[in-house]
Amino acid sequence: MEWLRHLPHAAWFFARGLMTSIAGNISLVILSAALALSLWLFVTDAENPTDRQTFNSAVEISFVNAPNGLAVANSSANTVRIEIEGPENDLSGLRPADFEAEANLGGFERGKHPVSVSVVSKKSDVRVVRTTPEQIEVTLEDLRTKEVPVRAALVGSPQPGFAAGDQTVEPPTATVSGPESLVELVDVAIAEVGVTGRSADFAEDRVVLSPRDTRGGEISRVGINPSTARVAVQIAQSEFSQQFTVAPKISGVPAAGYNVTGIAVDRAVVTVTGSLPVLNSIDAVAGISTSEISISDARNTVVQQVELSLPRDTGVLGTNLVLVTITITPARGEVSFLVVPQVRNAGDGLVVTPAQSVLVTLAGDLPALQAVTAESITVIVDAQGLEEGLYVLPMLITPPTGTAVVRVEPGELGIALTPRP
Repeated sequence: MEWLRHLPHAAWFFARGLMTSIAGNISLVILSAALALSLWLFVTDAENPTDRQTFNSAVEISFVNAPNGLAVANSSANTVRIEIEGPENDLSGLRPADFEAEANLGGFERGKHPVSVSVVSKKSDVRVVRTTPEQIEVTLEDLRTKEVPVRAALVGSPQPGFAAGDQTVEPPTATVSGPESLVELVDVAIAEVGVTGRSADFAEDRVVLSPRDTRGGEISRVGINPSTARVAVQIAQSEFSQQFTVAPKISGVPAAGYNVTGIAVDRAVVTVTGSLPVLNSIDAVAGISTSEISISDARNTVVQQVELSLPRDTGVLGTNLVLVTITITPARGEVSFLVVPQVRNAGDGLVVTPAQSVLVTLAGDLPALQAVTAESITVIVDAQGLEEGLYVLPMLITPPTGTAVVRVEPGELGIALTPRP
């Protein structure tokens, strides 16, 4: 049992050695950690170095801790510019919302005061190193409230042919509060509602109210309660449409011997817009007239672009111009002439008994027929190779240019060939 007597001493010796070993290892661990941290800081700084730059956007100032009964009427600045510092990667992509700029009004009284602006970053690795301006001048006034009417303001235009009518707002009044001088300027609370493209009644809830002065200018630094309103707008059809034929207004007559043989309009039917009473007053049979087109003494087709003669307070879909084509052609007719035939190629020693005249009827344009004479028509009978005797022979008739033979009476010509005495 001797070994039991030495057991406590052995245990103490073992513990002392163990503690010595651990102490040596702790020193080594601490040294290793410090070296690792230094290495990490070196690598991090090399890959993402610290940078200092001017933030590219202004930061809006918030006014906090305003004394009871007072409100901000004016300030020399509403935003500040800042210079920031931090890791290069953290500085990119920052927004104004990542910073808080505050002007603490606690303890100030009514009047004008210099107030410091404090700006802090919401990003722990980013620091604000400079603020411009560092101090602003703030004017505090007595807080005042006032009740003003709520009105709707329409933005845009309904669909063509429709118009906005009555508007209803709920609530009809709102309470504005703020600095005395600014509240005094507020005349009305405006709820802007868009009506672009609307063609039926509609209502919008929670339309934001804006405090305005008598000229319609928005008043800032003024609160409004409630901040929204419900707006209902009536949309009524104000313009209707109906189709009408186009009736060109033509004056004068063509030259003698010419007739109007056709009238064409590139848009024979147009859609006229207007109120129902005006549209109903238009003669649907007569249609829509045009500005005057003269064809006096015309000998050729007339093509002219003219305006529609629209009734007052009406419009037309598309352009107000139409292209009118008035076709003018020579008049056609017939005329008859007595023509003495010419007998040719009778044999020597033979005499042709004077032939009777024949009635030749020509057709053609009147201007061409008016220039025709009996002498301009040739009627020829060929007696070549014929001996003494009586003959009934065909006739060769040549009419003037621009005309045509429609009838000849008689259809054949009788002649007598007798010996020359």
